[in-house]
Amino acid sequence: MTLLTGMLLTLVIVAISVGGLIAARHWHGQIGLTTQHDIADPYSQFVAMLFAVLLGFMVADAMQRFGEARSTVQQEASSLGNVYRLAEGLPDAQRDKIRGLCKNYAKIVVEDEWPKLATKQDSQQAWSIYKQLWTSCTTYEPVTQRQSNAQQLLLSSMVTVGDNRRLRVEGLHAGLPAELWMVLVLGGAATVIFTYFFRADNGKVQIAMVAIVSLVICLNLFLLATYDDPFSGDVRVTPSAFETQLKLYRLDEM
Repeated sequence: MTLLTGMLLTLVIVAISVGGLIAARHWHGQIGLTTQHDIADPYSQFVAMLFAVLLGFMVADAMQRFGEARSTVQQEASSLGNVYRLAEGLPDAQRDKIRGLCKNYAKIVVEDEWPKLATKQDSQQAWSIYKQLWTSCTTYEPVTQRQSNAQQLLLSSMVTVGDNRRLRVEGLHAGLPAELWMVLVLGGAATVIFTYFFRADNGKVQIAMVAIVSLVICLNLFLLATYDDPFSGDVRVTPSAFETQLKLYRLDEM
């Protein structure tokens, strides 16, 4: 979700909440709601507390998953860089082949795969180069001890690349299911509606309070939606780690 969309949606929901309060006050008329405050207050605190705990847990979980996704990308790119540099210990032909595949993989991830991540898709080109890279590292037969040591470290780095690539792709489908979003939306609506069972003598003050409650709930839901999908929206994980590796590869060629 983009920032502009989130802000517009928040304003609309706050306006609806305030409109609901005005309609509720008109419907209540002269009903003595103030005499029911002693009963309504503990119920409202119970509802608000349960919703706050649920929403807080969901936001914290989404932010943690966002941080893990960023860490996964950094580790994948860093391990790819290790493969590139460890290839120095192999014969020239094998070294150039592995390094070329590393450069192609990073380029395809940045230019082809990353835009697809926003639509929860991955790149078949990236998978193809990834498989070629594995084949080049596993089928090579070392002759010297130096080459044998280099291959062992290459394979270890490739394992890290593979593990983090799979985690990154699997993370595309780790967002909150629609059922949980429905629970959160209904819980937020119930919390706001419960404020209508209170009647302040000053209507403007009550309108301001309801608007603030609705605003805080909407902002937290917007925060959850922003961090729920790490690869789309205005706040997202970028391919900067792979771009850094590409810059370092170019420096090595100079």
